[in-house]
Amino acid sequence: MRLCRFTLKSDATKQPRLGLLEEQGIRDVTSVAASLPALHWPLPPGDHFIANLPALRPQLEALSISAPVIARENVSLLSPVANPGKFICGVGNWPHHKAPLGMLGFLLKVTSAAAGEGDGVLLRWPDRTTVHEPELAIVIGQTCTNVSEADALKYVAGYTCALDMTMKEEKEFFGFCKSFDTYGMLGPCMVTADEIPDPSALTFQFWVNGELRGARSFSDLTGSPAQLVAFASSAMTLYPGDVIMSGTADVGPVVAGDVMTIEIPRIGRMDVPVSVSPIARVR
Repeated sequence: MRLCRFTLKSDATKQPRLGLLEEQGIRDVTSVAASLPALHWPLPPGDHFIANLPALRPQLEALSISAPVIARENVSLLSPVANPGKFICGVGNWPHHKAPLGMLGFLLKVTSAAAGEGDGVLLRWPDRTTVHEPELAIVIGQTCTNVSEADALKYVAGYTCALDMTMKEEKEFFGFCKSFDTYGMLGPCMVTADEIPDPSALTFQFWVNGELRGARSFSDLTGSPAQLVAFASSAMTLYPGDVIMSGTADVGPVVAGDVMTIEIPRIGRMDVPVSVSPIARVR
């Protein structure tokens, strides 16, 4: 199942909708949200839809047959995860880009950085250098803590393409530099884990303005997706909708006017424009 969130370009209210991404377009299955359990304060941690996805799947599958198809060019795709509880960003997770002390490492990104293809990357500080980091994103589906590597993937809801954008700065400010609005790019959809039994077998290609900047297999990660989930859960409780990014080996600058393209077969392809934010800092 390829779940996405989108707005209709014809809708002036820009109301987010839920869809199933297919080769011929998007099936609108927003009505399934009416079946979500009611929420009361204090809200439980995590993404409410992803936490209830197993119970909603039969209804989603039924709707996928009857819902009309909307052409992809008529929608703007949003982040497939509406409410990530946290972004956990892998560090030095490739053989030639090792983390300090040779161990897995993580940085954090605030959740307001979440964005989708239709948002584009917006440069708030265009006088500074922003770099791309194409990655695989692992979306947690069930609450878990201190899980084993053998069991880790049982707690995954699905996978999506990611661009972990970062403003280039001194290392001690990395958390801040990863947290600008739109610097947590996800999409074009979240493919449920049952369709990707071995995420390490996935590959990706990444282009900027049609120029190939990276082509790799996630089997070469120093820490596999299962190891990333297990290691993160050894330090913190993971909740539905939490996003773990794999880490990158392909870092390079982007400027306004660029178009970044990432493609992971079995997940999809997204084209992400870069522009200056209308509320950019002016020096």
